[in-house]
Amino acid sequence: MCGIAGRFGPGADQVVREMVGVLAHRGPDDEYVVSGKSFSIGARRLSILDLPGGRQPVSNERETVWAAQNGEIYNFPDLREKLLERGHLLRTHCDTEVLPHLYEEHGEAFPKEIDGMFAVALWDADKQVGFLARDRMGKKPLYYCLHDGALYFASEIKSLLRIPGFERRLNLDALHQFLSLKHVPHPLSIFKGIQMLPPAHILKYRAGQEPVVRRYWNLDFAGASASADMAEEDITERLLVLLRQGVQRRLLSDVPIGFFLSGGIDSSLSTVLAAELSTTKIKTFTLTYSSDSTTEGKEEDRRWARWVAERYGTEHHEETIQVANFPDNLRRILGAFDEP
Repeated sequence: MCGIAGRFGPGADQVVREMVGVLAHRGPDDEYVVSGKSFSIGARRLSILDLPGGRQPVSNERETVWAAQNGEIYNFPDLREKLLERGHLLRTHCDTEVLPHLYEEHGEAFPKEIDGMFAVALWDADKQVGFLARDRMGKKPLYYCLHDGALYFASEIKSLLRIPGFERRLNLDALHQFLSLKHVPHPLSIFKGIQMLPPAHILKYRAGQEPVVRRYWNLDFAGASASADMAEEDITERLLVLLRQGVQRRLLSDVPIGFFLSGGIDSSLSTVLAAELSTTKIKTFTLTYSSDSTTEGKEEDRRWARWVAERYGTEHHEETIQVANFPDNLRRILGAFDEP
């Protein structure tokens, strides 16, 4: 998990540095801010790929396009190869570096080329235009706020609260939605004036104009009818092929791989496929409960998690949750949430 924050348009670079500093818990390995005429982009990094050379934001060869992301681009090896064939110069083996070059090749359609989970900020200095983009399922958060003629953005709302002069006001529409749905749906946030970029959307900013937000991808069920005549065994095998592909892509890492293993079917299946595909032993982590801090039946979670870990030879770790720990942890828990 990394964190990004920044500004498109006029403003003080020091504000962005403070915004990035608020995200230290998202990226303990590095902090870097790049500023220029009418923009400032910063990132806190949790190193996953190219540990020594993957500092971001990163640029194209001329340093006219800068990009930073929170996430991981699973198809970056293929993208990198294609970009090199097209004559682009890439200096690192970090997935973020493909972003400015993808933009040079595809313009504002660049998110369509990415297979991954991502929240991206990109600035084109030649055209004086900025872009925010979010992955198709919205796995990585990205919030933004218009203030004093500039567009500020960040991975978490708490960064945007550092903007000088921003007034913290409750968004009553968001509160209504929360009380109805138990969450605040995009593009709303609990703060008036702060919005969340929806999944599968890109935002385009140009000074003096209203930001343009549009969808770049739609879920397509056109091929679903092809499975109607398939036997159940064939459907099962096809599903496993797709799941293996998905897990394989997510094993791309220069650091050890870990899985949260609850003992349920979904996390167990992901763990099993990873253990079969990985060339190294994977780590598994399970949250368990002390006997006086749980409900009847939860012990089954621990039992099945251990069964999977033992059968597939993972390096297994368990963390016990107790009610007595809750008062000390409450403030830390609240600090991790920017909304109800």
